[in-house]
Amino acid sequence: MSLSVSIPIQVGTYTQVFVCLPCYNEFGNLSLLIPQIDTILNELIRSESSKEETVRIEGYQIIAVDDGSIDDTKEILHKYSKTYPLTLISHSQNRGLAETYRTLIKTVKPLAGKNDIVIFMDADNTHPAHIISDLVKASSCADIVVASRYKNGVELGVPFKRKMLSRIANWLVRNLCNVPVLDCTCGFRAYRGEVLKNLPELDSKGFEIAAEILISISNHKPAYKFKEVPLTLHYDRKIGASKIHLRKTIVAYGKLLWKNCKINLNPSFRRIAYKISKRLGRAYDKDPIFWNDGIIALTFLIVSFFIYDSLTTSLPLPLRLLGYVGIAFGSFCIQHVLRRFWIFHEENT
Repeated sequence: MSLSVSIPIQVGTYTQVFVCLPCYNEFGNLSLLIPQIDTILNELIRSESSKEETVRIEGYQIIAVDDGSIDDTKEILHKYSKTYPLTLISHSQNRGLAETYRTLIKTVKPLAGKNDIVIFMDADNTHPAHIISDLVKASSCADIVVASRYKNGVELGVPFKRKMLSRIANWLVRNLCNVPVLDCTCGFRAYRGEVLKNLPELDSKGFEIAAEILISISNHKPAYKFKEVPLTLHYDRKIGASKIHLRKTIVAYGKLLWKNCKINLNPSFRRIAYKISKRLGRAYDKDPIFWNDGIIALTFLIVSFFIYDSLTTSLPLPLRLLGYVGIAFGSFCIQHVLRRFWIFHEENT
């Protein structure tokens, strides 16, 4: 078991808060978000400065990266930089979320002290600004605080497919990579400045960067202290289309899990296959043909799911779910008929 050496921020310490915003075509959302951030943090500064038993917030700064937006995002950020403590950084063309995160981390590292609080949040108005207060308060006794949908939180307006994919991705990251939080993919978080200063180079090229950051942090020795606060994700408030590409994101998460998995997957798959075959009254022969056929069958099933999904977007959800079940059942029947190509032998008794 790893020993956490997190030292709570000392009473009376004056701390800066940095709010990092990756922005791409967020003109309609930023006009709501920036004033809310200012209101929440100024209220926090006034309330905490009068309490000796708590950490004192002396000021804040917003760092926003415009990732080559084609709407008026850059213009509204430039306008707000004149009235709010906002630093604007612009990419000349769209580089993606991962590159925007790297720019934000590179910018904030030299600015934040080891006990300062650095908050990352989405700029699309799905992350409620008032959660910033919970993140700041929880940071007094933790190194990383995650706003979690799965720690007494709620998701509003999230499409069923994205909700299921998110839960599967979180389960895999948490269990395969030993990340000690329930919500590994939400980017709404607070980090102590020291954590970001020790963060290694990141390899992600897309939305999986949020999970990669937690994986990298969880590998730190001695261990950092994690904490989660409830998050109500307001996907229903989002203005504009989503920027996520589901298929690319699924592939990227697969590569991330394969690279950082703490479990030897091959023996694990074999144990699972043995238990299944044992329940069927057979034991599998450890022959490469078995695994080759299994991989082909699984690939066929996944490809069938994707093709079916792309062709049935206009169907009602219950009908689509029935279709998924039908495809899975049909695949099972085909494999059952062709099982003579699978190398089995009777289990020795």
